[in-house]
Amino acid sequence: MNDLTPVSATELAAADSSLSTDPAPLVVADGPHSQALLRYEQAAKQGDAGACYRLGICLLEGRGCVRDAAAALRWFLVAAEQDHADSQVLAGWCYLHGMGTKVNLDVAFHWYYVAARSGNVPAQFNLGELYAGGIGVVADATAAVRHWGAAAEAGFAKAQLNLALAYANGEGVPRDHRQALYWCELAAQSAYAKAEYNLGLLYASGPTGLRNPELTEHYLSLAASRDYAPAQYAFGRVLQKAGGERARQAIDPLRKAAEQGSAKAAFRLAMIFEEGECGAVANKPRAAAWLRHAAQLGLAAAQYEVGRRGLFGKLPGIVPEEAVGWLELAAKQGHARACYGLAVCYIKKNGVARDLSSAWMWLTLAAQRDFSKATYMLPLLEDLMDTQQLQTARRLLKARVEENSPTPP
Repeated sequence: MNDLTPVSATELAAADSSLSTDPAPLVVADGPHSQALLRYEQAAKQGDAGACYRLGICLLEGRGCVRDAAAALRWFLVAAEQDHADSQVLAGWCYLHGMGTKVNLDVAFHWYYVAARSGNVPAQFNLGELYAGGIGVVADATAAVRHWGAAAEAGFAKAQLNLALAYANGEGVPRDHRQALYWCELAAQSAYAKAEYNLGLLYASGPTGLRNPELTEHYLSLAASRDYAPAQYAFGRVLQKAGGERARQAIDPLRKAAEQGSAKAAFRLAMIFEEGECGAVANKPRAAAWLRHAAQLGLAAAQYEVGRRGLFGKLPGIVPEEAVGWLELAAKQGHARACYGLAVCYIKKNGVARDLSSAWMWLTLAAQRDFSKATYMLPLLEDLMDTQQLQTARRLLKARVEENSPTPP
């Protein structure tokens, strides 16, 4: 980019109107896009914070130029040092996500805090997110609610929803279902599907005097119509539980949710086609396809069923070795029956070599989840093991527990 003559506010406004809002990268040699960028750059070099911000946006999103997050961040910082709040927010975002720089949570927190202190609403919301997650700061639910509250009062729908959920769960504030409904209703008024979905759930799960099945269905249906997969699943389940003719309508929202990657919806469809529910004709191959899909999406219950049925020859195409693999995937997610089934496989050499140490580890994990069969079998298995096998088993259990332990932020 080259230096030009001084740019007036009028020319900056003209540059804004000429620049495409298409988020796709635009590499333009000549024309209004390049002229807008040149004007932004010249004004930015003259210290205009607004121009720095606009130029940074162009570079960050590739509007009229090649994307360059590092250059974008440099311009955001120039404007941020001039107390340009929107630039401070984007500088914080860049440091938070490692865009144009290494991730630096302390610096991200700093810029969000500075912008929030000046009343910037997105900064207040994001600062609440940092406090809630303990990102760049010690986790503090009360502080999170305070910042979400400020953004919520300004009409920021995401903050209103977060505040509603805080009241619903008693996190950072005393539990208050009426306040949860109040803030969630405000968020839903912005046609925010996630808020509509949660409002439906709040009307379904609140205290007796505040439950409203009609409003539950209304808001779940509304959110489902916006292609929000969790709402499509929940709405489908409401219809299914209603029974009769209404249950016949459940398959469509469940299918839409499954096609968007809802493992629970895929699993539910598998059960529907297996049993011929909701007016559907029983169709075992179709049920098996949905079951596999749910397992592939990571649902432990589906992985267990694929493994269990594969071991007993009830799922065509699944050999014992593959079945054991599905059981292990479910067991690693803490599915007690899968832990027990996997242990039995190691004992009986079903799809895997006999390994009493591994069997003991999985039985112990199942017993820790109060699975009675595992509790009964565990001492019987120990009678078959020597000291070395038990030592190995305990090492395996320790490694498994450590692998599943959350990593500190």
